Amino acid sequence: MSGHSLENLASFVRDLDSACSALMIEGKNLFAGSHEGVLRCWDSATGDLRWSVEVAGPISGFAVDNNRVYTTASDSLHAIDMSSGELLWSRELEGGSDYVKASNGFVWATSSVYELEVADFIEATIWRFNENGDELERWIITERPWYFDLHKDGGALLGLGRPRCGYLKIQPGEKPSHHQLQTESPVTSGCRSSEDCFLLGHADGTISSIGSDILSDSDSNSLVTDIASLDLELISGHDDGSIRMNGTQHQILGSIDSVTLLDKDGWASSWNGSDTQITILGDTTNTISHNARIRQMHSSDERLVIGDELGRLFFLEAEIVKRRRSEIGELDDDENKNSEIRARLRMLRNR
Repeated sequence: MSGHSLENLASFVRDLDSACSALMIEGKNLFAGSHEGVLRCWDSATGDLRWSVEVAGPISGFAVDNNRVYTTASDSLHAIDMSSGELLWSRELEGGSDYVKASNGFVWATSSVYELEVADFIEATIWRFNENGDELERWIITERPWYFDLHKDGGALLGLGRPRCGYLKIQPGEKPSHHQLQTESPVTSGCRSSEDCFLLGHADGTISSIGSDILSDSDSNSLVTDIASLDLELISGHDDGSIRMNGTQHQILGSIDSVTLLDKDGWASSWNGSDTQITILGDTTNTISHNARIRQMHSSDERLVIGDELGRLFFLEAEIVKRRRSEIGELDDDENKNSEIRARLRMLRNR
């Protein structure tokens, strides 16, 4: 897509000052966390900074419930007032914190223990707290979950790696229930496709579904690095550089880091060891080069935010992206100068 860059397509660009490690668009708020532990909230309509908090990093996930933001970072779980940014409470977990979900006044989190001698995860803990930070329950398993979400029945669902693979369902007050899938391959990624349907990506390239009888076998047979679903659209990215979207496969150089959907177009970021490329799949296929690796993308309500390893956040809106993609012509000298000016303004804004 000659003449276009992420900055050129974005409605606004913001900075975290260190590598972006977590992103979420929630209503009128944009949340982003960095590897160094900086958590910031912006107004998603204007790009104005609402508040900024620092904890021990890296930040790994967000959840929102009852005007609170919950975040997992380093070895802890934190609760933050969504309006003011006040840190309400923190709880230390065992091992490194991974995922966090919250609903109806309850907070679920996972943490895992990595053993250097065996170069693998040897244990994971699933935690359940109330909104005041009181621990209600914990469950210990021998696998690290590579996908975690809440089920509509009030429990949690976890996609597992080795040794058991498959998935777990956990209900409050009960022991975990293990379920096998049609493939015995470890789970490597996942997403929710509807209220009661979950998609899990596997190391053998398979995508399995919980909540329906769908089983999709990928032609690439390569590990699923990321997966996203919106309405009837489905996109998956793979370690060998293949992207599958609605039954069609595309091949690019490098490995796919992240995928998402924006207004029925598929977006995928890839890395070949030295260069980053963003591929946009729609009526036409376009590519954008970028000067830093992109691991984080999140879309919601026709909005998309992309975070790179330099800490920059690019906020895109479907209609604006569509209009700018249709414009013909490369960036001229004035536009390049404008890009430099915008970068200086961001530096001043974050001081």
